This record gives sequence, structure tokens and C-alpha cells, in this order.
Amino acid sequence: MNRTGVLMRCLFFFGLVSLFVSPLVAALSVGNLRCEGVRRPNQVDTPSPRFSWVLETDRENTRQVAYQFRLIEVDGYMRPMGEPSETERIETEQSAWVSPPGMELKPRSAYLWKVRVWDNHGQDSGWSEPQRFGTGLLGDRWRADWVGDGGAVELFETAPARYFRRNLIIDTPPVRARLYVSAKGLVEPWINGKAVTNDLFVPGWPDYRRRLFYVSYDVTELLQEGDNTLGMVLGDGWYSGTMIPRHQFGREPRFAAFLDLMDADGNVATINSGEEWRWTDEGPIRMNSIYHGETYDARMELVDWCAPGAADGSWKPVTTRSGRHTPQAFTARLSPPVRRIETLQPKAVEEREPGVHIYDLGQNMVGWVRLKVKAKKGQQIRLRFTEMLNADGSLHTENLRKAKSTATYVAKGEGVEVWEPRFTYFGFRYVELSGVEEPLEDAIEGVVIHSDLPRRGHFECSDPMLNQLYSNTLWSQKGNFLELPTDCPQRDERTGWTGDAQVFAPTALYNMEAGAFYRQWLYSLRDGLRDSPNGGFPDVAPLTGFGFGSAGWSEAGFIVPWTVYLHTGDKRVLEESLPTIQHALEIMAAQSPDGLRISPATWGDWLSPGYPRYKSPPRQDLIGTAYYARAADIAARIADELGRPELAASNRALRDQAKGAYQKAYIEGNGVVADDVQTSYFLTLGFDLASDTQKGSVEDNLLRVIAEKDNHLATGFLGTPLIMPVLTEMGRTDLAYTILKQTSYPGWLYTVKNGATTIWERWDSWTPEDGFHPHNMNSFNHYAYGSVVGWFYSDIAGLQPLPEAPGWKRFRVAPKPGGGLSHASASLETPYGTAASNWRIEDERMKLSVTVPANSIAEIILPTDDWESVMLNGDLVESGIEGIELESGTHNFDFSIR
Repeated sequence: MNRTGVLMRCLFFFGLVSLFVSPLVAALSVGNLRCEGVRRPNQVDTPSPRFSWVLETDRENTRQVAYQFRLIEVDGYMRPMGEPSETERIETEQSAWVSPPGMELKPRSAYLWKVRVWDNHGQDSGWSEPQRFGTGLLGDRWRADWVGDGGAVELFETAPARYFRRNLIIDTPPVRARLYVSAKGLVEPWINGKAVTNDLFVPGWPDYRRRLFYVSYDVTELLQEGDNTLGMVLGDGWYSGTMIPRHQFGREPRFAAFLDLMDADGNVATINSGEEWRWTDEGPIRMNSIYHGETYDARMELVDWCAPGAADGSWKPVTTRSGRHTPQAFTARLSPPVRRIETLQPKAVEEREPGVHIYDLGQNMVGWVRLKVKAKKGQQIRLRFTEMLNADGSLHTENLRKAKSTATYVAKGEGVEVWEPRFTYFGFRYVELSGVEEPLEDAIEGVVIHSDLPRRGHFECSDPMLNQLYSNTLWSQKGNFLELPTDCPQRDERTGWTGDAQVFAPTALYNMEAGAFYRQWLYSLRDGLRDSPNGGFPDVAPLTGFGFGSAGWSEAGFIVPWTVYLHTGDKRVLEESLPTIQHALEIMAAQSPDGLRISPATWGDWLSPGYPRYKSPPRQDLIGTAYYARAADIAARIADELGRPELAASNRALRDQAKGAYQKAYIEGNGVVADDVQTSYFLTLGFDLASDTQKGSVEDNLLRVIAEKDNHLATGFLGTPLIMPVLTEMGRTDLAYTILKQTSYPGWLYTVKNGATTIWERWDSWTPEDGFHPHNMNSFNHYAYGSVVGWFYSDIAGLQPLPEAPGWKRFRVAPKPGGGLSHASASLETPYGTAASNWRIEDERMKLSVTVPANSIAEIILPTDDWESVMLNGDLVESGIEGIELESGTHNFDFSIR
């Protein structure tokens, strides 16, 4: 039976094409089906997964009142296996993170699910289209042994990729075949000469000391009756490759895999990796390194190396180690993987000298290039990657430090050859191609890669420079959301710095669907916690060195889970985090017996303008105490959300103690805060640390120190994210806009004016007067200062999540026009559908259009005192109303803003 016939049979049995069940046209339908917050996950590893869906309707004021859920196990051709299980009609408004009752999932299986809903208007959606998911181990043990070549990669060395294969005979093609893969390193699985997946950097980057990720793929259609060959290409990646500063998780990269083969009777045979495999390192990938790049010799390509029946007499026996007794936890991957997302064409090319050309992609990006070349056999072509050019037009490589960031291709001399790397990546705008006298017209194409997180938010306004700043932030997020939230993508670092992550998380969750991405990274953050008097959450996760418990960095373990919950409504991220959060809070409390965190480690207000990087004020203990109070406050909120009132009260008492100690130690009677710098005030006000009697004078002093800087910012990584929220809370959005729109140094638009296409690490990474900053720690793709873009959504456009209703079930629309903007708009794909705010000012009147998705409610706060002028959908609004609640639909306001 062909694929179409099989699919139609499945649809018939599953009731998906029956006109008697689901009408062709309906006023209400269900879409955007997700399991565990992800579309079509392959290895759900919980017996009680949560399901989410969106009500799709043009009818206003629509709410869900009930749902019904259907589940069926399927084979590899999506044909039903047995009878579907189905719930009764369940009365509830909940359409996000729903755990239907009565589910009984099998480990290592595949399912289709669908849902129908009823709304408050009496409409029945009919059954949705089906969505699939696969299950992981669900408590089963890992079955396969670790396979390797027996060799070791020493610190600072690079090595070729290893190729592995084994043959097997299949008497009867399976009705379902699922491949489960884990690796210490990076692996590409192949079957019968075809790559199993387009996913990159499989299976990902955990903290290998504590945890190993695994992934799974349906490979039913790749197998055949008779001879078959399984293959693996193994790279060093983050495991045996050297990471900054001198870290190597292990010296021997290995993989472990097993293949489940199910026959028509439901019997499963499992083929485990073991001694049957053979290997060679005589393949084309001669060198692979995250930092240094990749070398590929096309003359050494292994033709048909994974084809059935291919000879492997010269291949060597593997070494094995038990997988069943692996001390680390095998953990199903949660986040969507890294993939090729888009391509960029060069905007310009310059021949520097014969055989040397520099291509400008026009955008600082992350990934690699697809090389197309016609060359002689053995001709060596070199590609070097940089973000910037020197004044003489040559590549600026100083900021790469020890990273060589080079790709080398050795041609096989067979017509036009096309190649791209697989086990490395680069951060770059400019590519130097050398070794080719006359490159082909389409020799270079930029391939953008990052974790495949769907775009969630969009923003646009009347100011082109703010739009460019928004674009710069989005591109920095793309470039640094590669497997985990990294600090930078180009130099010999590229690690999960926790301070950067916590300040950017609110913006990140507006821009992309990053809930599962952060939830997976939080495994590494919790795994890295050090249990000692000077411990706490690590400064980088996965842990590759550096410190623990640094103020403003370690609190990511508190702030990121709470921010994810606020934006997604996923309570499980809190449940998973709370035990470690409490442990970290105990460590902080022990460091702060009187409420003052006297000697915490800290990186300070990193890179605030005008100060050496390790000496940015305010003082360590002020930052430490402020973040201790913030952490205790979040821990109390999380305990409340999880129904732990006594724990919440205990955590709140720690916050109150720290807050009182902070007031006595750092706030003078006239409202001057210690060190008298902007960040001292932003921390005090942003974390609510001043008393009611102190707050007014603290605000006055903040305005003073801002004025002393000619209304420019003077903040680093910790102070900058608080500028806009604090000034907005003070009622000074006018000043917030003034600071935002400064085009002179230091400021966001200073970098835009000077040609930035991503966010820079330093406010003065490059200046017209001095050129490049003299220190080689100088990334041109560093998202931390892009944290301001969260304010674009929350206050310029006015889309705000509510802590009392996490996950956008209820939200606020409170736009704050200013800064000379004539219009602004933002949209957001919430768990309930598209929310949007679009405003325009004409003749001293503001026209505001608000879209509220079905099954949610918006609180509207209008920027006007002239309520007699307010019209909603053409009708006057009752005079004196200052807040309006609206259910689903598009609602149009028109009012005076004089």
C-alpha cells in the first residue's frame, strides 16, 4: 500500500475524515496542538504529559466550556494499533497544559491525539486534525552499550570525526521502527545510506557529569527487507572538545543507540549498540572543533559507507562499555533541536588580492556557509569568519582570541563541488575565501542555524532606528540560542553564562517560544549547583569552570524558572526547580546571617561604561544583598504557586530581613544609595528595597544621577534591564524614551548609528574615534543589552503578562506612547492564540486596536484622562472608567491624548 493509501486508511479508522463527525466549515475549530509545549515531540518522558490547543474562531467573546480528548497508538505508517481511548466531555475552560484523565502510555511508542471543544455559544468544534508524539523510556532502563574507537582526545587537541557502521538482516520489514540515540559528543545517525534526520548537534549539550540526553526518531521507512546498515558519524562537540577556560568533560567520545523493531503482532525486537559495530577515522572530516572549525578532505569521502552490503574489511573493531551501568541520568531531550533555519546571500564581495575574496553577508549571523567551488583535485580552499573588518578592509580576528574559526575544504576535482560543515559553527558577517582564483558567482551562501524555536512575537514602530534595534536583538537571540543560551557565538567561549540569561529571559520569551528551551537548560543549571558555604548555582551552565554563587548570575536559578512560568503557564518548570531553589536559598541565607550578603562573589555591574570590567560599581555586598532579597521573593512566589504556604512565609521572612538590612546599610537619610551610581538606584527601586518613606527621595536621587550623565545611561549588565521598568513605574516614561533614543555614547542607538546588526557586548565595542575596544573580550553578538526590547512589547505596545494569571490566560494591554512615535504595533502568539496591540496617533487622537484571543481576557488601561472622548468600536465608553476588561475579538478604541 502506498503512503497516501496508508494515510487515508489511518484517517478513516481514526475518524478524521468522517463528514458525520467534523463539518467541513465550522465557526469554531481547534489548532496549534502541542504536547509538553512542543509540536510533535519525539520522546515524551512523563506518564502524564500535558496537552495544549488554541480555539480558532471569528466570533467575539468566545470561551471554552468543555473538551474531549482522543488518543490512539500508531505504527510507523501512522496506522492505528487497537482502539482509541477517549475521555468523556470534561467541563473546564483550561486549554493549556491539560492532563486528560485515564491516559496509559507505553514506553518507546508512538501516538496520535486530537481534541474537540465546546464554547460558551453552544458551538462544537468537531475533532481537530491529529497530532503525533512519541514516548521515551518512561522508567525503562537504557538498553545499549557505549561504543567508541578506544582512542582519547587530549586537552587542546583536535581530532578527525569517526565513522561507525554495522550490518543487520531483517527478515520481515517492521511496522514500526524507532531509533534511540545518546552520545558523549555529537552524532549523526544514518541508515542505508541516508541521514536519519536534519537535526544538528545531536543529541545536545547537557552537563555530562550528571546527565546524558537521548533522542529518538521513527525510521520505519528507512529500513528494508534483507540487508541493512546502520551508521554513525561521531564528532567531539562539547564533550571531548576543549572548552574555555581549560575544560574537557571527557577524552573519549562515544555513542550508545538501540533500534526497536515492532512486527505486525506487536512484538518488539531490540538491536543494541555493541561489539558488532566497526569503525574508521579515515573519512573526509579530518578535524572538528566547536571553536576552531572543520577540515574536510573530499578526496577521502567514504562512498556508500553506510549502504547495505558495503565492504568494511579495513574497518576496525570498536571498544564498548556498559550502558546499563552508566552513572549519569539518561534524560529525554525537551527542547527543539538546532537546525538550518534560513539562508543569506552576500551583499558585496571584494577581491583583496589574487585568490583572496571577502564576502559581506550584510548581517552578523551564526552558522556557516555553503561553499560551491570548482577546483582541481587536492586544491585547498580556506574559509575564515569574522564579525568586523579592520580599517584597511582585512578581517578583524583579535576578538576571536584562541578560536581559529576556520573551515578548510580540500577538493576532489570532480566538477562543481558543494560542501558545508557539520560539527562546528561560526559567528560572522564577513567570510574570507582563499585558494580560488576565480570563485563561482554563487560560491558563498550563508546558512543560519539555531535552536528551532518558533517565532512568538513581532514588533514595529514609526522609528526606523528602534526597528533596527529590535532586529539587532532578535538576531542576537537567534545567534545565541544555539542549544542553550550562550553569551557569544564567535570566540573561544560560547558558554551558558547565567547572568546574561537571567536579564534577557523576559525579552527572549516575547520573541520566541522558548519555554522548553529554558526548561531543558535549567537541568544543567541545577546540575551545576555547588553545595558548600561559598557555593550556589554556577556562573555558567553547563559547568565548564568559573565560579559559583556570583550575585546577579547565580540568581538565574530563581529568575528564569519564574519568568518561564509567567510567560508560558507551565507549572512543571516550578515543580522541577523548587527543591534546588530552596537549597540555593539556604546557602545564601547562611552567607547572610544578618540579612546582608557581605562577601558574595560577583562580576559586578559587568561592563558599565567608564569602568574596568571587574571593578564596575556598585559594591559587591550591595549587589549581593539586593539579589538575595530578589531571590527570596521569587522563592516565596513559587512556593505560593505550588501550594506551600508555610515555605512561602519562611522565604518571605528572609526577603524582609534582607530588605530591612539593605535599607539600613545602603540608603542614607537623604535617599542617596551607596556608591551613588545609576545601578545602585535601579536595583533599589527595581527590586522594591526602599521603604515607603525612603522611596521618594531615592527616586529623586536617581533622576539626579541620570541628569548628571546628560540623560544617558551609565549601567552594565545588571543595571540596564531595570532602566525602563523603573522609570515607567515612576511615571517617567518621557525620560525612559529620552534615554532609549540617545544616539550619542553610551546608548543603544549609538551602536545602531554605527552600523550594528546585532547587540554588542560593550557600549563602546567600536567607536569612530578609537576604533575597536582595546580589550579582546569584545563580542559583537551578545544579547544582554537587548533586554530593553521586552519593554517594546510590554510598554510601547503595552502587551503585559500578569503574575496573578501566568501564561496569558489574563493579560494587560497598557500602551505608553511617547518618544515622538506616531505608531507602534506588536503581536504575540500566546498559549491561547494571537494577542495584539496596534496604535497610531493622528491629530492628538490615538487609535488603538486590541486583539484578544479566544478563551482569554484582556485588561485595558488607556493612556488618557479624557474619558469623555473614549470610543470603543464606534460607541462612547461610560465616563469615568479607567480600566476595561475585554473578552476575545478585535476591539478598536479612539480617544484624545491631549
